[in-house]
Amino acid sequence: MKFKYIFIIGSSRSGTTMMSRVFNQHSSIYTFKEIHFFNQIYTKYNNKKINRSNAIDILSDLFQKQKDGLFSKLNSNNFKDLSSKLLSKEIYKIIEVFKIFVEFEMKDKNKLVACFHTPNNIYYINDIINAFPDAKFINMVRDNRDVLLSQKNKWKRKFLGAKKIPFLESIRSFVNYHPITTSLVWNSSLKITRGLKHKSNVYILKFEDFVLAPEQNCKRLCDFLKIDYQSIMLEIENIGSSNTNDSQEKLIDISKIYKWKKNGLTNSEIYLAQLISSSLMNDFNYEKKRFVFPPFLVLVYLFIFPIKLFFALIFNLNRMYGVKNFIKLKL
Repeated sequence: MKFKYIFIIGSSRSGTTMMSRVFNQHSSIYTFKEIHFFNQIYTKYNNKKINRSNAIDILSDLFQKQKDGLFSKLNSNNFKDLSSKLLSKEIYKIIEVFKIFVEFEMKDKNKLVACFHTPNNIYYINDIINAFPDAKFINMVRDNRDVLLSQKNKWKRKFLGAKKIPFLESIRSFVNYHPITTSLVWNSSLKITRGLKHKSNVYILKFEDFVLAPEQNCKRLCDFLKIDYQSIMLEIENIGSSNTNDSQEKLIDISKIYKWKKNGLTNSEIYLAQLISSSLMNDFNYEKKRFVFPPFLVLVYLFIFPIKLFFALIFNLNRMYGVKNFIKLKL
């Protein structure tokens, strides 16, 4: 059976999870959890050949994350027997293990289209195309100031409904935030997006456009993916926000756009975001707030930036397989 592959990519907090829920409502699509295969596993092994024992461990870990999420407390040993049955060779490439995992899940769920929504996959688009030549990509783009606000409040997710998030992960999210760092990461993602504008296998979609006209844009996406539109796709739970409690009300929430205009960001944060991302904001038609003079607190953010960057690196060491690779991809 030949499956179709959809990868929803973009800067973090740009609507990739919302879009994954839209597609998961479709009768033919199975949406995988954020398992971070390419940025955490593929990068670690650099697609080198691994022995069967390592392959079993990795496959078991993938099953565990898909079963219970990225912060799963399940023991991956629960999936060792299954993994052992699926892996018969002595040597594997890491991408082979991933394909075995995906195909098993698709057959088990009796679906035809696999959907992945790890935002960081935007940095591995060439590797993904090499592995899945017919894959299609939906590149989400969101106003950098709304991304900034969402990242600023991301540490609160544990207390707004996401109870599985470990307390240490909330601390990591808090430490990670700084308007300069967040803006540089947004830039790195949007620079890639800018280079994808004329690719036939990439659909660039602004978060704001989708929220304002969900049915129209969803139908266009379905045409791009060559799948039928189903109205149930727009009946998604309103969960995952960094700013409000989770809700079971099924809708596309229009209040999620331009939140930065209402509250949550200081003028200094807005000024820095616009200064750092000015060119890309122009490219994607995001109107800037006018300032006569730089806000005074800009100096404070500049002063604490190296301190925050140092602690962010410390809290993210276990997620990076080489600082050089991290800097190359992100900054």
